[in-house]
Amino acid sequence: MSKKNLAMSVSIAIFAIYLLIALFAPLLTPYDPFIIAGGIYEEPSPEHLLGTNDLAQDIFSQLIYGTRATLLLGFTGAILSVSIGTAIGIVSGYYGGRVDEFITRTLDIVMTIPTFPLLLVMMMFFTPGIYVTGILMGLLGSARGVRVIRSQVLSIAQMNFITGVKVMGASDLYVMAKHVLPNLLSLVTVQFVFSAQHFMVMGIGLGFLGLGDSNVIDWGQMIDRAYQNGGVINGLWWWLIPPGMAVTFLSLSLALFGYSMEDEINPRMKLTRI
Repeated sequence: MSKKNLAMSVSIAIFAIYLLIALFAPLLTPYDPFIIAGGIYEEPSPEHLLGTNDLAQDIFSQLIYGTRATLLLGFTGAILSVSIGTAIGIVSGYYGGRVDEFITRTLDIVMTIPTFPLLLVMMMFFTPGIYVTGILMGLLGSARGVRVIRSQVLSIAQMNFITGVKVMGASDLYVMAKHVLPNLLSLVTVQFVFSAQHFMVMGIGLGFLGLGDSNVIDWGQMIDRAYQNGGVINGLWWWLIPPGMAVTFLSLSLALFGYSMEDEINPRMKLTRI
C-alpha cells in the first residue's frame, strides 16, 4: 500500500470514529453532560472515566457531546462556504473577461479583511447559536476557495469537449452544471475537507473565547472552563488534556485526507511520478 493510500485509510478510519461518536453520543455517555453527576473535581474512576469539573459534571460525557457541536459547526460552515465559492469560481472562470475581472477585483478587496476578527464583531450582534455561527463562518470564509476553483475552470473552459457542447447549442447553465462541475468534484471535495477543518478549529476558538452557544457543549468551552476554574493551576489533566487531544486527532485526520488527495489538488505532482 502506498503512502497516499495509507494516509487515506487512516484519515477515513479516524474520522469515521468521530462521526460514530457524534451520532451515538446519547448511547455512549453515562450521564447528561449538564447535570450534577458527582462531587466537584473528582479524579478519573470507573464511575467517571475522566473525572468531574468544578460544577460536578461528568467530563467524559461532555467530551462525547462536544464531538457533535464541533462536527456540526465545521460541516455547516464548509457546506455553505464551498457551495458559494464553487458557484462564484465557476462563473468567473467560465465567462472570463469583464465578469472575471469584476469578481477577481472584488475578491482582492474581500480577502484583505481578517475573517476571525470580523466574525468576533458579528457574533456580538447575533445570538450565538450553533447554526448561526456556522452560517456566519461559511459566509465570511466563502472567498477562500474561489480562486482555486476559478483557475481550474479557466483550463476546463478551453477544452475541446466544452467547445463542442457550446456549438451544439447548449446553454451556459447546462454546460456549467453538466460538464464543468463534474470535472471539479475531486477538487471541491478537498476544498470541503480543508474548509471543515478550518471552521472546526475556528468554532473551538470561539467557544474558548466565550462566544459559543451556551446551550451546547463544545470542546472550546471545556478548555476555557478548565483554564478559568483551576484546571491548569491544580494540574487537573483529565479536564484539560482530553478536549485538546480530541481537537488534535480530528484535525490530523482531515490533514491526512488532504495529503492523500495531493495529486488531485496539484495534478503536476502526478505527472512527476509517471
